[in-house]
Amino acid sequence: MKDIKEMQETPIFNHQADIVNSAIRFMNAWFKQSKAITMELNDFFILPGNKIIGKDVIIGRLKGIFGQSDGYVGGRYDIIDVNFELFDEVKGMGFVEGVAGYRDVIQKQSKIISGPFKLYFALSNGQWKIVNIEFPGFSY
Repeated sequence: MKDIKEMQETPIFNHQADIVNSAIRFMNAWFKQSKAITMELNDFFILPGNKIIGKDVIIGRLKGIFGQSDGYVGGRYDIIDVNFELFDEVKGMGFVEGVAGYRDVIQKQSKIISGPFKLYFALSNGQWKIVNIEFPGFSY
């Protein structure tokens, strides 16, 4: 039986697992070109040079990228590193990085898209959401 001190030191939820699960949902939605991908995105993105853009701009960009392809086949990923830092009980930053690849099919021809990825997260209102994307096939 745990004593009170042990119970207080146990985190309410596992931040690392939450970040990884969100990254996996993002990647699976990417491979399916699914609208569900938007569930993992923060309301705004923070880009290098402190440039901030809205979620609607990112969604438009994703639709444009997905619209160029007939579909993605054989999506695979390998998560190599996960890290996060909590600033207080309700705010934090983190990332998931690794490699990903898939076959992009366009008019019965295909090309392999692969490379490193890094998804950046912010903890806000108790949820980890993506605030920046570096992913094979994605560009701002």
